[in-house]
Amino acid sequence: MNEEPWKKYIKLGLNHHLLFPVTFESAAEHRRTIREVLAYPEFEVIDMFIPDSDEAAEEEIPLVHASGKEPVYNCPLMNGPRLNPNSPDRAIRMETVEAVIKHLRRGLDIGARKAVIASGPNPGEALIAEQTAYFVEYVAALCARVPEIELLIEPFDRSIGKNLLIGSTREAAEVVRQVRAQGYGNIGLLIDMGHIPLMNETFAQAVKDSQSYIRHVHLGSCVMSNPANPLYGDMHPPWGYEDGEHDVVELVEFLKALFASGYLGGEDRPSVTFEMRPYPGKSERESVDIFLAKLREAWKTL
Repeated sequence: MNEEPWKKYIKLGLNHHLLFPVTFESAAEHRRTIREVLAYPEFEVIDMFIPDSDEAAEEEIPLVHASGKEPVYNCPLMNGPRLNPNSPDRAIRMETVEAVIKHLRRGLDIGARKAVIASGPNPGEALIAEQTAYFVEYVAALCARVPEIELLIEPFDRSIGKNLLIGSTREAAEVVRQVRAQGYGNIGLLIDMGHIPLMNETFAQAVKDSQSYIRHVHLGSCVMSNPANPLYGDMHPPWGYEDGEHDVVELVEFLKALFASGYLGGEDRPSVTFEMRPYPGKSERESVDIFLAKLREAWKTL
């Protein structure tokens, strides 16, 4: 079999829990399906988390090590009761730090050297500046506590998706700049192709605003035009999905922006991960084959 054309430039990854969304709710399904994803030969990277289950951790950690794949740990959003990374209540912020530290320790256990984090709920325009300062304090605390892992802030939206505090790529980059100014080098950004329209940004703008700090990329889409669509908002539809924003044409545009920024095309092979749900009526493996086919089609035009 001929080597895929992108392998010279990237380490391709797959997000386990978005390909199998049931894993958010079921540790048993998480344990069952992780084996399938780790066995896919096309991927060098896996984006994943470990459920809050000693049984899951005991079973999955050796599986990840044995796979030889590079794990990127995806911490869950911290916006539940008593969890908020940008809360004005310092006690809540510190409780959130401790909750995330548990995930970061699991990340280290599976061999991850990168972990994705995010801000908390959008408090409203009047409080964004104040709570961004609290979020900077929170991120710096995480960097200090777990220096062995590089934290990657993922900017989201303030609209029809997750509606979080950090609602633009530029704001996320500014948080990274402030944390680094405090002496912490283990902080960067994740750029998600599917979040960019939700933040009212273009690919070129998002990559330009973050290019000094990009450490990982997610490939995907979103639905903005039809509120009745079951995947409306930030629900990770596959490329070409009905009412979706992205397909091969947009993928080409995004990849060109990544090459122009220097994230792609340098001496290193950076990580780029598919983060999409399966196609309606298709199995997970069939959907992955379509993702790969669309990536091949896009790559031919670069």
